[in-house]
Formats: sequence, C-alpha cells, structure tokens
Amino acid sequence: MKQTIPLIPLCLLSFLACKPAEGGPCRVDEARCLDAQRELVCEDGKFVVTPCKGKGGCSTAHERTACDISGNSPGDACSKTEEGAAVCLGSDAMLACRGRKFERVPCRGKRGCVMAGEQARCDQSIAEPPESCKTPGAKACSADGREVLSCVEGHMTPLYVCRGEGRCSSTSGKLACDQTVARLGDGCDAGLSGHVACSEDKKTLLVCREQRFVASEKCKRGTRCSVVGQTTKCDRL
Repeated sequence: MKQTIPLIPLCLLSFLACKPAEGGPCRVDEARCLDAQRELVCEDGKFVVTPCKGKGGCSTAHERTACDISGNSPGDACSKTEEGAAVCLGSDAMLACRGRKFERVPCRGKRGCVMAGEQARCDQSIAEPPESCKTPGAKACSADGREVLSCVEGHMTPLYVCRGEGRCSSTSGKLACDQTVARLGDGCDAGLSGHVACSEDKKTLLVCREQRFVASEKCKRGTRCSVVGQTTKCDRL
C-alpha cells in the first residue's frame, strides 16, 4: 500500500526562511524592514508594523535594522519595544512613543528639545496637565508657576499649590515651591512636615501635618501673620 507523506511548508521548519510579514512569528528584539518606509518589530512573539517616515526610511546594515521616525506624525503606531523612542520636532517639542503610539510632547523648559545622539532630550521642568511624561514621580512647574506637577501614570498631574510670591520655579534642575502662603487643606510635601505658612488673609498660621496644611494659631487682634527670613509668626501691625 502506497504511503502518503504530508507536505510540510518550509516556513514551519524555519520561519527565518520565510518572508517576514505582519502577524508572523518572531524572536524577542527581532526587527525587519517590510519595505522602504515600514518596519516589522517583534511584540509578544508576533511582528507588528510601525512607520519609518523620515528621509532614512527603514534600512538594514550589518544585520541591524534602523527606522527613521523623524518624519512620523502624532497618532502613528509604535511598538512596546520602541516605548520612549523620541526625536525633536523643533526646539520646543518632541515626538515620542508613548503607549504604542507617537505623541507630540511640549518641551517648555529653558533647554527645550535637543538631540543627544539618536535620542531626544526634552526639558519638561515646565509642563501643563495632562501632558504625557515618562518618569513616574518626576516633577515640574505649571506654565503659570502656580502649581507643582508630578508624573502619575504617564501624565503630568497637579500635586501642590505654590501661593507665595516666589510661586513655582526651576533652576538648574532644582524645583522650588513657595508655600509661605497656604490655604487650609492645601497639600504639602512630607519633607515639609512642621513647616508654618500664613493664610491668604494673614489672620492664621497654618502648619504642614501629614502632607496637608492645618490650622495652627489665629493671630490676635492688632497682629497679622508675616514671614521674616525663615520665621513665620504673628507680628504687630
């Protein structure tokens, strides 16, 4: 009796021998050019397509695949392995891969956006909620200087209000929030526990306790809250 031998596609024997395609199997960190302006990137064991709209397009040299994203647009797809990849769109913004898509991220700080090799460096020491961000807990001043913002779940989120004359400022990477004036219930940093501030009407001393400003002392008639150097107290009018 003649035995029938099933035919096994060569690509099942070695997927490397088959032309890679979207949805096809791949190894971790594997990337291929689908064509001159599209790259195949391995994500969860399958190839996904991402655009390479810059002048360099998609290219392969010395077994390394390069994708020029400088011409990509906000909303274009990107893969999990490309998370954080970014290029400057100009001196005041960058295009960054965040959550599997490219986003325009403003660079409002004095240093703006500069390229460091193939990676953009964006000064987000000044930001606006809910702009996207990369580093959890990273802090910035709001554009109007009234608030400290913090990076929470990928977005800049209001954290503290800076009611003092100095507002919120960022110098040489160091952020300062003037909380010599506060409102009952305002948030404050754990490191400021015990810090005393004046109420907005200057009639009450407030103190930072458990990261909130609470009432400490009411100024007596004929006095008002004032700040002299590092001391906050009720002084005579």
